[in-house]
Amino acid sequence: MTFTRLKTLSLLVCALLALSFPGHVSGAGNNNNKKGSQPVAPPEPEAVIEEVNAKQLEKLLADKDYVAVFWYARSCVTCDKVLAELEKIDDDTDSFGVDFVKINDKRLAKQYGIKNFPALTYFREKEPIIYDGDLMDEEGVLDFLTSLEAMDLPDRIEEVNAKILQKIIEDTDFVAVLFYKQQCRKCAKALQELENIDDEADQLGIGFVKIHDEALADEYNLGNLPALVYYRHQTPIIYEGELQREEDVLEWLVQNKSTGDEDDVIEDVTSKTLSTLISNIDNLVVLFYDHGNDDSMTVLEELEQIDDDCDKHGIQFVKIDDAKAAADYGIDSIPAIVYFEKEIPNVYDGDLMDEEQILKWLLGQLERDEIEDVTDEMLDTMIKEGRVIAVLFYDNNDKKSQKVLEELENIDDECDALGITFVKIDNPEEAVEYGINKVPKLIYFEKGIPTIYEGNLEDEEKLLKWLTDQTSSDQIEDITDEMLDLIIEKMPHVAVLFYDKDQKKSQKILAELENIDDECDQNDIAFVKIDDDKEAKEWGIDEIPSIVLFERGIPHIYEGDLMKEDELLGWLVHQKRYSEIPEVTDEMKDKLVENTEHLAVIFYDKDDKQDMRILNELENIDDELEKEGIVIVRIDNAAEAKEYGLDHLPALIYFENKIPALYEGDLMNEDEVLEWLLVQKKTATIEEVTDEILVTLINEHEYVVVFFTGPCEPGETCEHTLNALESIDDELDEAGIIFVTTEDTGIAKKYNVKTYPRLVFFRNRDPLHFTGDLDDEDEVLAWITDDETLEIPGKIEEVNVKMLDKILAENDHVVVFFYAEGDKKAQKILNELENIDDECEEKDIDFVKTSDDDIDKEYDLPGLPALAFYRHKFRTIYTGDLMKEEEILEWVIDLHESTADVIESVDRKTLQVLINDVEHLAVFFYDDECESCSDILEELENIDDDTDKHGIQFVKSNDVKLAHEIGIFAFPALVYYETGVPIMYDGNIASNQDVFNWILEQKADQSIQLINRDQLFEYIGTKDFLAVVFYKEDDPDSPRVLRHIELIDDEAAEYGIYIVKMHDKLMAKKYGFRNPPGLTYFRKGKYINYDGDIDDEEEVLDWLTSPANMEMTDHIEQVNRKMFEKIRKNSDYVAVIFYSDECKQCPRVLAEVEHIDDEADKAGIDFVKIDDKQMAKEYGVFALPAIVFFKPTSKEPVIYAGDLYEEEQILTWLITQKDPSGDVIEDLEGERLVHLIEESGSIAVYFYADGCEQCTKVLEELENIDDDCDKHGITFVKTRDFSVADGYGVHEYPALVYFEGGIPNVFEGELSEEEEVLQWLITQKTEDRIELITRQMLETMVEETQYLAVYFLPPERNGKQPAFCRSFCSPSSLKESNLTTTKSTKHSSSQFVQNYISRKRKRIEKQDKINCNICDQILEGLELIDDECDVFGIHMVKIQDPQLAKRYSIKTFPALVYFRNGNPLLFEGDLQNEQSVLEWLIDDDNRELADEIEEVNERMLDRLMAESTLLVVFFYDDDCAECEEILEELEEIDGEADMFGIDFVKIASIQAAKKYEIVNIPSLVYFRKQVPVLYDGDLHQHDKVITWLTSQDVFEIKNEIEEVNRKMLDKLLEENEFLAVFFYEHNQPDSTAALEKLENIDSETDNLDITFVKMADSRYAKKWGVTKLPAMVYFRRRFPSIYRGDLLSEDEVLEWLRKNRFRQPELNIFMYALIALAVAFVVYTAFLLQCFKPAPPPPVQHPKQS
Repeated sequence: MTFTRLKTLSLLVCALLALSFPGHVSGAGNNNNKKGSQPVAPPEPEAVIEEVNAKQLEKLLADKDYVAVFWYARSCVTCDKVLAELEKIDDDTDSFGVDFVKINDKRLAKQYGIKNFPALTYFREKEPIIYDGDLMDEEGVLDFLTSLEAMDLPDRIEEVNAKILQKIIEDTDFVAVLFYKQQCRKCAKALQELENIDDEADQLGIGFVKIHDEALADEYNLGNLPALVYYRHQTPIIYEGELQREEDVLEWLVQNKSTGDEDDVIEDVTSKTLSTLISNIDNLVVLFYDHGNDDSMTVLEELEQIDDDCDKHGIQFVKIDDAKAAADYGIDSIPAIVYFEKEIPNVYDGDLMDEEQILKWLLGQLERDEIEDVTDEMLDTMIKEGRVIAVLFYDNNDKKSQKVLEELENIDDECDALGITFVKIDNPEEAVEYGINKVPKLIYFEKGIPTIYEGNLEDEEKLLKWLTDQTSSDQIEDITDEMLDLIIEKMPHVAVLFYDKDQKKSQKILAELENIDDECDQNDIAFVKIDDDKEAKEWGIDEIPSIVLFERGIPHIYEGDLMKEDELLGWLVHQKRYSEIPEVTDEMKDKLVENTEHLAVIFYDKDDKQDMRILNELENIDDELEKEGIVIVRIDNAAEAKEYGLDHLPALIYFENKIPALYEGDLMNEDEVLEWLLVQKKTATIEEVTDEILVTLINEHEYVVVFFTGPCEPGETCEHTLNALESIDDELDEAGIIFVTTEDTGIAKKYNVKTYPRLVFFRNRDPLHFTGDLDDEDEVLAWITDDETLEIPGKIEEVNVKMLDKILAENDHVVVFFYAEGDKKAQKILNELENIDDECEEKDIDFVKTSDDDIDKEYDLPGLPALAFYRHKFRTIYTGDLMKEEEILEWVIDLHESTADVIESVDRKTLQVLINDVEHLAVFFYDDECESCSDILEELENIDDDTDKHGIQFVKSNDVKLAHEIGIFAFPALVYYETGVPIMYDGNIASNQDVFNWILEQKADQSIQLINRDQLFEYIGTKDFLAVVFYKEDDPDSPRVLRHIELIDDEAAEYGIYIVKMHDKLMAKKYGFRNPPGLTYFRKGKYINYDGDIDDEEEVLDWLTSPANMEMTDHIEQVNRKMFEKIRKNSDYVAVIFYSDECKQCPRVLAEVEHIDDEADKAGIDFVKIDDKQMAKEYGVFALPAIVFFKPTSKEPVIYAGDLYEEEQILTWLITQKDPSGDVIEDLEGERLVHLIEESGSIAVYFYADGCEQCTKVLEELENIDDDCDKHGITFVKTRDFSVADGYGVHEYPALVYFEGGIPNVFEGELSEEEEVLQWLITQKTEDRIELITRQMLETMVEETQYLAVYFLPPERNGKQPAFCRSFCSPSSLKESNLTTTKSTKHSSSQFVQNYISRKRKRIEKQDKINCNICDQILEGLELIDDECDVFGIHMVKIQDPQLAKRYSIKTFPALVYFRNGNPLLFEGDLQNEQSVLEWLIDDDNRELADEIEEVNERMLDRLMAESTLLVVFFYDDDCAECEEILEELEEIDGEADMFGIDFVKIASIQAAKKYEIVNIPSLVYFRKQVPVLYDGDLHQHDKVITWLTSQDVFEIKNEIEEVNRKMLDKLLEENEFLAVFFYEHNQPDSTAALEKLENIDSETDNLDITFVKMADSRYAKKWGVTKLPAMVYFRRRFPSIYRGDLLSEDEVLEWLRKNRFRQPELNIFMYALIALAVAFVVYTAFLLQCFKPAPPPPVQHPKQS
């Protein structure tokens, strides 16, 4: 053994000595700790735990490894007492390296899971753990903070310092310590390996820590590091093996844990440790015992004598006092010994008092190979683990079993060699579970699948050969029906072949299926076979052979050809991977109904095409149902359907806890089916059933309510009644009463139901008809739940927990019998108690029974069965003999008739009920160990009756755990609850009069003023800070909410906040609360709504007094003393200007200081002003005005002594005070760096790596330009955060990236030339260069930027100029000839582009020219339009990535790609003509995306506002689910809006919404020439939206002639009788002059009811006969008249319009002349036709005449 080496001991002598001198070790661990270094310590000030705010805590957690946080609240009375105790250990925690702070922040506390105050959280390397012990025990808290358990982190070896290490060694029996040094590869590798065994060591009770203290390692003479030292009872042992072999280390730790004990003591272990020991130790003996059992302790004393002998033979001996662990291993009687050899258990069944015999048995187990005996629990564990096991089921008293066992012992070793664990079990019940009726019998388990050996067990050779074949065989295992049930229950996917081994077809198929057994194993599908006709019939299998796949117990029948094994394998794998509705038989369905909580069954006919179509539709919702925990199956069985009364197929029945409900909707609508099923699962509804289903329900359940509707059509009375009754279904469910409805009339007739609808209540199959008003659901509910209705004569009613709570709440006297279902003793007691049920009823005492699961825990009972008497909710438990019913009756009657004169004691359950139900409640919390509590209780008994008179209930509770949960750690304590809101008493609790007066004061406190609408508007205008609580008068929760707010009313007033309440629903709705309660906060008339927990008054107060919420304007805020204290607490840096109204200089100084308020904010300095001379004097200010600066590092503020009229000087002073260092480049990482990049306007980031010499040299050079960068407004930081670098595509170091507005640009020059870097940075800052980016940057920008122009550079170019030089290139494209105007549809005038480029060109021409290639020329041309692109919200960047260019079909370089909301568009024009590029980029046709509302940014929106006369903007939020639906609707009208000349865009920007005073999101705003109109209709109806947008009321702008297009004009002609249209041309002097004149008469035309519009469309004007522009056309009922006069004379035009408007008759003379001519023409034509009519021919003569 290692411990016997004298050399090792001699090396560690100094280590032992070091442990004897705590101060010396401490000094080694922390040389900076001055507290212990002074020989005589001076008296120190009283320790105070430091107060921090949220920001400070965040920083502390980021910087420190170990932080203890004490959470407290203002309303917590015991917090001060607890804090006083914890202050005592503050210095101690400091010495252990634990930072102890306190914080009052409820919102932050909730984020860390803190609900009750006070509380303590310990952060270990940012990982929190909540302390659940007694906070008043400061020593216990200190032990917790410095204990190994508190420091333990999962899968991590904890870091400690020397002081903590010393304490851990002293307090912990077994500790492994890894000494290492930083930046040591060998140490890091060893640490990484040892992390893998940290959890195992913890489970073995061995602490594992690490320390990087080389000085301490030298003191211990450990030599080279890393080194591992194992402290066993403070005795160190050095590990001399290889630290990178973690398994050897763990084995060494285990061996040394039990060897070398000075005392012969068997080690005690936990259940978790035992499991680890069994897994890691080959030979282990476990004594299961009970410390409170005399036999166990006697046996333990005997066994202690053989502990060392076991150690000598390599057997580890442990003991465990854990009844549950014993039960898990099948140990029924304690004490017991179990020997584990390589995890195989063997139970000792000899004399436990004979230690010699036990030792002999153990040594025998060690030396000889014997088949181990196991319990049923051990066997189950081994099978679940999937181990290969051979199990012999035998009977120890059976001779044949003994003989077989002797034979099989001979092959135990061979089985071990085959990897088969051989065990035996003598348990007939377990044998029966596996279908074994006769023993001995052997079963082979592999991967949980059993196979029975059918051969002769006495022939061990044949058995061994069979086992060998099983290990190598691919055969499908044969199982029994019992085995099948077990496998289906325990395994997720099981394929079962039902076959007949004597049938040729089965044999043939079996031979084929053997080929896919291995593939099934690979896909985790267990494949078994069973030859059992009875079992097949139970599953509804009529045809053999058949395959059924069980997926988590749900059967799927295979209907294909079993001879095609590949198809079968494909089906099995498909069923496993993809969810389909399985086909089941009626027997399968019955089993599923019995065992599945939520089941949907589709009854169908597979030969019906319509049924199959429906089935295909329902396949679409299978996955959703599976996610919701609803199993869905199908069954093709008409006879089974008829049993449920289904005459028409297909049909759907939903079963919930065996209760069926019939679906009556459209099965083809899968969405409707899904919704119905989810409603059935999530809400209580009245189930629709058939007669057949109803019979089953009545027979199986005690309470069933049936609503017989008879034939009921939609809209009839029965349907309305049913809908009304739905409202009471939940209450009946809670009471355990089933509520169903049926249209069938068979059962109704049987129970004499003649008229419909009718309600019948079945209690134990006995019907009771309801004779009241069915339309009054409250009357129905009261009748059903009435005690007389529920009572079943001669029986104590069974109730569930919900019904019991209801009974206790509504009845004054209740006797409850609590029992466990199936308990025979309880049944006997019940039979006796039935005899006194009637007597209790006579006394008006309700007698019920309940047997719900965990009822004893729910009601805090000592055990079951139990009998309790409740009087006014207060419980008394019966302690006598429950079999003596007469004594029980006498006890109940005595309690019923007695009166209580004492404060009643309540249990936890009752107290919680009282808190929720009683409006005024006083609770006295006490502790049984509290000496003064009984005397105080006697005093308080004197005021019990008085509190009752005032409607205040007084109770007591000694539930310490409950008291701790609500923050009570000191006893006694008094808490007053009003509407459930607690207030703690902090006065003299021994004075009953003081207590009584305090309680009455709390009850009478109603401090919040109730106001009406007029008062609200008055207060909004007159009060700076106003908080309004909106509530509903009829809401039962309102008193509780108001009570919470009342608790903070006075404190809010100290901040100048006035709180009022209001129950005006319209006002609540106006301010955003459709369903009060809610809180609205007005600051100088501007309001915000509270979105936190309104029941948490401290959180509300923190929100109201938050400096961010109290800030109203951009000016320096005026605050009072209380507000300043709040700001000082929450802000690190605060600047205060003290002033006075009497001071003459103050207004001028204040005006100057206002100029630097924003800059101070950006620098992180809060600036406030205070008019308080007394407060100024307290800070040393005696002359006003004065500026004082507060910072967290100093308790005393700094007073400004410079010129108060120089604001720049003041700002510089403030920033210097905040950060005096400032000459080095700041190092940032992680979120802080990313946030700075995103928020800072201009920032340069230097990416570098540790160990890089070039990086260090470059950094030294760049430090020289840090100040210069600051002067130019460029923030310069450095980082080694590779994750941030990777995010921006930086992979080579060092690198410099410049960010402007979050847009990155990579520096390509020489980083060691700091002047070149500085010039480049300044150029980037001042000239808005086009940024060079990487691929990753581009991918991010494409996703996040709405409009992005990307210039693709060609591959690497030679002769590249330094980065800053390119700004001097003179592009040839700047020649005058290139400055041509390109016409654009929407931007016809490009003068602004020409002017802009001209200015740029002149500036560049003055600079020195450098020869540039074509790409540089184009780039410089694009630089000219970069600023203008920014104005239009278009980001322009450049990239050099040929591979990425191919993705966008770019074959020639350079190229320009325009991304619009991620959609790319390639520029195909002349890149050398930058003017045409700019016009192409800003052209609306290129900006807009087809069939999509364009996303814009704030700049683009501003540009559209300026250019578009008709603009519709949809303001929305990315996280708004409703917004997506609305957007889909609005997309429908985007094209139509375009036709009317209306630009339609969307924007997701809160800032933009605030800018245009948009309060609610989503919103639709119509801007007509920048005048906004908010749409207040339903945004989901796009047809109404387009009607509104194109309506004349919205379209018109006062005192201005509106511009229209053709579509709009056609619409106006249809809607208006009188319309005047001014046709004109853009940029035509005559048109411009006429338009100016006509604008003057726009209002007069409105008075004449003439709509006046203008139109710049000459082609459309020609349609109405206009040949020359400008022109005026007047339309009267679409009939045009052209004005022929002078358009510059607006009076003549107006007069002409007036005449045309009121002229009668409606047609002019010209038109009458035309009509007269037309009439004359018609008459004349008729006359001519009459005159020139030919003469009729003579009549033909008769033959006789001729």
